[in-house]
Amino acid sequence: MLLAIGDVVRDRQDDALGTVAGMASGVVLLQLNDTVRPVPSTNVEMVARAVKPRTPTVDVANLCFVALGLVVGVVMGTAVAQLGGGAFLVSSVAFTSAVTVISALTSLFLRPRRLRV
Repeated sequence: MLLAIGDVVRDRQDDALGTVAGMASGVVLLQLNDTVRPVPSTNVEMVARAVKPRTPTVDVANLCFVALGLVVGVVMGTAVAQLGGGAFLVSSVAFTSAVTVISALTSLFLRPRRLRV
């Protein structure tokens, strides 16, 4: 199971709900109200994922990734057009290149940090 700090989990032993405060080898630190207690990772069950609010930095990064993807798509489409490709081939190569670059950059730099426990 993949966990991140802030995820809501349930301790199967006593059905206590809490958030993940930290992780160590085989142990999850569960925060209940003001106390933190170690719980074996085998007794932890995922209830809800923590979602961080979007920040302006993430929005700017997404905009830069889209711009870079469009530039790569235009360059690749132009290269295929110069080689004699038809309109369908040029548009499909440009679209595929743009989507690939955007998704690769997004998954590389803006992925959630999760740890396997």
